[in-house]
Amino acid sequence: MITVATFSKPEEAHLMRLRLEAGGIPAYVQDENLVQMNWLYSNAIGGVRVQIAEEDIEEAKGILKQTPVVADDPTKPQCPKCASFRSTPDEFPKRIAFLSLMLAGFPFLFSKTRWICKDCNHKWNEAKEKPATFKPGR
Repeated sequence: MITVATFSKPEEAHLMRLRLEAGGIPAYVQDENLVQMNWLYSNAIGGVRVQIAEEDIEEAKGILKQTPVVADDPTKPQCPKCASFRSTPDEFPKRIAFLSLMLAGFPFLFSKTRWICKDCNHKWNEAKEKPATFKPGR
């Protein structure tokens, strides 16, 4: 077994182990329990180690050089205009509420969340509009 990387936290080691196992390389996390029991031992023992078999080292280097793909958040609403999931909450109503609190002494609150699509800049209220259906070839 060869140590590919060392980490101070077991969570970080498990993330690397999962990346390697997703690429088809069996990986193991060593000294995880010792560090969890007493985290001060982490530096003394060299941290939490991720180990793989010697014959998998070249393939592991190739997998770890690739940038990890980040999936879209499925809890974000879909844009009703372009069917994109790249949306953020609109900050304008919050700014109006803060400004009214400073000027009038009480905030003007907006109960519904407004969303803005990052792709087409469309603004919508989540409750009013239904998302567009995805059309292949767009």
